[in-house]
Amino acid sequence: MRKVHLVTFGCQMNKLDSELAAETLADAGHLVVDDESLADTVVFNTCSVRDHAEQRVLSRLAQLKPRRLADPDFRLGIMGCFAERDGEDLLRKLPHLDFALGTRQFLRLPEVLERLDLGDSVKPEKAGLFGPAGAESPGIHQSHPRARHQGIQGFVSVMRGCDNRCSYCIVPDVRGGEVSRPAGEIAAEVRALALAGAREVTLLGQNIDAYGKHDNTSLSALLRLIDETAGPETGLVRLRFVTSHPCDISRELVETVRDLGRVAAHFHMPAQSGSTRILAAMRRGYTREEYDDKLAMIRDVLPDASIASDFIVGFPGESEADYLATRELVETARFTNSYIFKYSPRPGTPSALTMEDDVPDIEKKRRNNDLLAVQNSVNANRGAGLVGRRFTVLAEGVSSRDARRWTGRTEENMICVFDAPPEGEAFQGRLVEVEVESATPLTLFCRRVDGNAREQSKD
Repeated sequence: MRKVHLVTFGCQMNKLDSELAAETLADAGHLVVDDESLADTVVFNTCSVRDHAEQRVLSRLAQLKPRRLADPDFRLGIMGCFAERDGEDLLRKLPHLDFALGTRQFLRLPEVLERLDLGDSVKPEKAGLFGPAGAESPGIHQSHPRARHQGIQGFVSVMRGCDNRCSYCIVPDVRGGEVSRPAGEIAAEVRALALAGAREVTLLGQNIDAYGKHDNTSLSALLRLIDETAGPETGLVRLRFVTSHPCDISRELVETVRDLGRVAAHFHMPAQSGSTRILAAMRRGYTREEYDDKLAMIRDVLPDASIASDFIVGFPGESEADYLATRELVETARFTNSYIFKYSPRPGTPSALTMEDDVPDIEKKRRNNDLLAVQNSVNANRGAGLVGRRFTVLAEGVSSRDARRWTGRTEENMICVFDAPPEGEAFQGRLVEVEVESATPLTLFCRRVDGNAREQSKD
């Protein structure tokens, strides 16, 4: 038995992969520990979307090098996107690194640890440990009971990979092409998670609106099946999904969200830029006008829906006019949140190979900070307008900043802090009615209206 400490970088899909890896390790008799100092094996689940994420992993590997060299029984490994892209080079350059597992091979972790303990080297050969292999590979289709589940929130991968080839994005190279899981298998997993205590489940996919397009089905059909399968006896109150590509989100999907009471009216639909010229250079597949049309369609069907977005500033060739078009989009679209990043060339991507990274870093920083300020202003104005409004909040737990308060999220994914229940009252995982008393750009401060927690769904 090994004591394994998992460190996760990157997106929710990586977090889910770490949960799956932890479950697989436990099934094999290993112990997953939260304290790195107690572990005899440390595994980094890596991200490769931005250079900063890779540098953080390299820094942590360097910090652990003395321990690895001093203790022959200590194991050090990586998994995930960085391992997929550069695993062989890293194994060659870093002698203290024991193994690297690709994005669809991480469930082989117990096998690799066993081989190392038996004295076998996993460095000189791939042995199926690298490469975005096909749907038959481990790490895609999971349906066994979720002993990994803790807390009231669960995550389920419904598809992996992406068929879009945005010029800046490395995801298709490290995650492979789109592979959708069978709908019945997904619905059964959601039901099992709910019966294990999950009150909110988030469906994950790099391009989730494309779910089932190769199998003559759709995300709308999947949502309806899950809603039917996860009956009231499971206790599931909310279902979410991320991430939506503007090209694939449809009116049918938005109407399905409207019609199914448990599906949250929250869409994460990255724009990346407000300039049609830059969108074309990014190979996003839509114009600014077409993105605006998708926003209008969502709000026509669901006027109160919340929409989050992503933006990249400083993309090659981005002029001040291009940036101002992005700024104007954030000002007018009323996004609930925007994730804003400076352009970071990813080796091997079209933009890195064919475009000059010509926006100075100081200008990237200025645009990044300016756009963050615009989004914060949007959030502050929205928060001020919500004072006096009532929302239904899923109670998550005690606030980390004030033990006298609790925290949770609305259906629209807004963070709420509210007064705690009477001592001893079971509260976590229940729906609570609150009224907004004040707000900051990121948090609504509320009071409980009815004083009682409810378990039923919003309908």
